[in-house]
Amino acid sequence: MTAGAVWLKSRKLTRKNAQKAAFFAWLRGIMHNGVKKETGGIVRPLVSILIVLLVAAALIYEALQSRTQQNKDAQVSVPPDESSIDALANVALPGLEPEKPEVDSSSKEIINDVLLSNVPKADYSYSFNGKLNDAVVVTREGDEGHFNNGTYPEPSEDVLPLFTEGVEGDALYLDGSYGVALQGVEPLNESYTISFWFRADELLDWSPFLMIGSHLMDVGGSQSYLSINRKTTEEGEQVVPIFNTIDAALNNSCEIRPSMEQKKWINLNEWAYITICVDASAASGAAEGRAMGYLYMNSELIGSGEVSLLNMDEESVCAYLGISCFDQLFRASYDEVHIWKYVLDESQISSMYTAYIAS
Repeated sequence: MTAGAVWLKSRKLTRKNAQKAAFFAWLRGIMHNGVKKETGGIVRPLVSILIVLLVAAALIYEALQSRTQQNKDAQVSVPPDESSIDALANVALPGLEPEKPEVDSSSKEIINDVLLSNVPKADYSYSFNGKLNDAVVVTREGDEGHFNNGTYPEPSEDVLPLFTEGVEGDALYLDGSYGVALQGVEPLNESYTISFWFRADELLDWSPFLMIGSHLMDVGGSQSYLSINRKTTEEGEQVVPIFNTIDAALNNSCEIRPSMEQKKWINLNEWAYITICVDASAASGAAEGRAMGYLYMNSELIGSGEVSLLNMDEESVCAYLGISCFDQLFRASYDEVHIWKYVLDESQISSMYTAYIAS
């Protein structure tokens, strides 16, 4: 407390004491001058009670005045606590709590109820949780021993899709009598990424796990497609998976194989996460009419090299699982097929894989 504040308080107390003395002098005057002293009368007791009440009232008044003055002095001498003010300002009134901003999940991938903040939402997704959604069962006319001389698969209402336990929910099961066409896929003529879970009951050479392209039977003409399949070398060694690309217009035919000593990365009856990426940017360093391609298994890069830049016709794009116009049908399961029309980096591919296997 400053010296000025002490002097002001002292002066106030002096004035209060003077007022108090005057009040009690007035009471004494009433007792000695305004009341007759009559023995045995009722006046003296009443006067005594009145005096007691007045004294009590005076003491209560003094106490209230003293408390009020202490509060005023405290407000003058103690600066307001800014943290207290902030705390009061942040107290939310009932029913007026500020709304928390919602996370925009429309542009990010969600796997097993986990939002992947670093992975953009795929352009096309097929989850097969007990139904096909944007996919249809397709079969071929003229199959002989599950082979065909060249027929486009057509939608079939006579064959019902089968499902089994998947990586996330249900998975699509192909029993070797049909394939599935993915609907809505647009041409993949620039950069793209494709990922899916695959479990094979059997593996056959050239039979595509997945195939996307246009003019598939115009061999040597306008045929343009990508596929993932198995191949057996002349030495009898199985190489799987292989990423094939063909663009007949530019006579481009390329494939990416596992580049390590281990050539067989897919085992029967085991789920495998396959990812392919194509980078069509000029910075990729590929030759004209080609792009850089990358092949991943369980988020691990197992092969890379040049692939054909595709020239798909928008009006005739086909996207198939487990079927083509020629090759033998086989038995396998599929889950969580995703297609992006740009390149995912390795951290994004790893995030997808880790989120799937976390559960």
